[in-house]
Amino acid sequence: MAGILESVFGGDPKQYVQSGYELTQHLVSQFSLPGWVNGRPSMSVTDEKYLDEILDTFREESNAEARRKGGETLSYHPEYWAYIERAMTDCALRMEVIENPNGEPWRVLASIYLKAWATGLNPWAMLGVADLLNEQGETKLARRALDVSSLFARYWNSRPSKEMEFVLLSYVTIRVYVHRYDCSGLKDVGEPRFIEKLSEDIRTIKQTHS
Repeated sequence: MAGILESVFGGDPKQYVQSGYELTQHLVSQFSLPGWVNGRPSMSVTDEKYLDEILDTFREESNAEARRKGGETLSYHPEYWAYIERAMTDCALRMEVIENPNGEPWRVLASIYLKAWATGLNPWAMLGVADLLNEQGETKLARRALDVSSLFARYWNSRPSKEMEFVLLSYVTIRVYVHRYDCSGLKDVGEPRFIEKLSEDIRTIKQTHS
């Protein structure tokens, strides 16, 4: 899965991606965030555990669905599966943060959120970073994280229709087969009115810490 985490940094530097990348590198350097080597993210043992659990559940439930329909397993086109893997990694990492099974300090949690963002470009992962920074009194950096998330709508609307469809379907499919994630309260682009919800969440954070 390391390739999934790293791949976003070699892509087209749209403003949303570039701003998030620059902020990520700054935070990793300034706070010596763990889980990054030469500016590149890597999965910890706990990261891998969460991802494996989600992946196993996804396969078990999707195959059970296939059997109910008279088949053996559900298969996915390799191109679509790549989007599912990316979304699944984002989901697993954000779940790890909110559950925080090891009682990790804020720097570790911020690192995990940034790895989630690097994987799926999910703006709510960056909002998680903003929350953590605000809690530490790092209000200027928190505003930068909010500014990055604010760029997502424009970035999303610039994406090819096929890519948008695959990303949306990936999160919808994960919610169907991974009940634990569906009940987590975490947000993603698979939700109805997700742009409106994102704007509301950004506004709420700003008002809370103004």
